[in-house]
Amino acid sequence: MAAVVKILVEGFTNADSVLELGEERTQPTITLVRDDNLVMVVDPGILDSRQTLIDALEKENLTVDDVNVVCVTHSHIDHYRNVGMFPNAKILEYFGLWEKNKIEDWDEQFTPNIRILRVPGHDYTDIALFVKTEDGIVAICGDVFWKENYPQNLEDDTFASDYKKLGESRELVLKMANLIIPGHGKMYKNDKIEAPAKEEIEAKLKESKVSVACRKCGKQMIQKDRCKCRPWLCYRCCECHLDCDNCSCSHKKK
Repeated sequence: MAAVVKILVEGFTNADSVLELGEERTQPTITLVRDDNLVMVVDPGILDSRQTLIDALEKENLTVDDVNVVCVTHSHIDHYRNVGMFPNAKILEYFGLWEKNKIEDWDEQFTPNIRILRVPGHDYTDIALFVKTEDGIVAICGDVFWKENYPQNLEDDTFASDYKKLGESRELVLKMANLIIPGHGKMYKNDKIEAPAKEEIEAKLKESKVSVACRKCGKQMIQKDRCKCRPWLCYRCCECHLDCDNCSCSHKKK
């Protein structure tokens, strides 16, 4: 059975007209994802009033207590300020899946219908959800796109941390998603999606795993650099014992 995706609160940004208005205003798009027993809110963000989100959930016959996962697409406060509204929810973000003060790694295939990929560029903590629905694959991609095809020029994203990676992340989203929910706008159809060969899709998915930083030294890792026992560490920082037969740690690379 496919998952269900619905926008709870449509976001906005006046970044494209702030020079004329003289004041920047922004609010993220807040999205509901339901997949079997999963009730997820994505980017609860920043609102004039939390009641706006409470009312939107009520229309779906939900309360804040029903939400069991809150996803933050990246570490900009306009996307995560209201995570504390949900007392029973785990927090899903770039560094892991939090349950109170405990953290564990998330699986890329989070549920049968939800895939999580790292999509760096706007910020190095960017993640996107690719959700299989009856209407096709929906990409909830944070500020990889702020709103429909905006910013058109990568350099107009004044907050971007890496324009090259942002371009690659946009290409990945456009290759995989039928529908896109941007960081600050309504859902829109992706007219650029093609029907790539299976091998091409798998190659893109493999590339998306490259942007993983070692939690100890902070260096970016490709798959072969990761310790098999502790994949959040590179082989240089591996903490496995010398007699470990599983990992790819430093003593085996000498």
